[in-house]
Amino acid sequence: MLDTTTKAGILRRNGIVVPLQPDPETQGWKDAVDALFELYVMRRAARSLRDAEEACDLDLMSRLAATSYHRRRVTYYS
Repeated sequence: MLDTTTKAGILRRNGIVVPLQPDPETQGWKDAVDALFELYVMRRAARSLRDAEEACDLDLMSRLAATSYHRRRVTYYS
């Protein structure tokens, strides 16, 4: 399990504004960083699931397109 300062470093590297650390032992700061980190992890997991679903959909469409039959082109000119 990560400690609070490591979580704060990860959040900062990913562009999330972290409250300034008044004292490493301040419980309010720890709670705020933990809440931000939980939100970051949930958003990252949701993005990963969306990307996986999109890849699966693209694969399905690609396979369907590869197995589809060629339709005769209808033209209305002589």
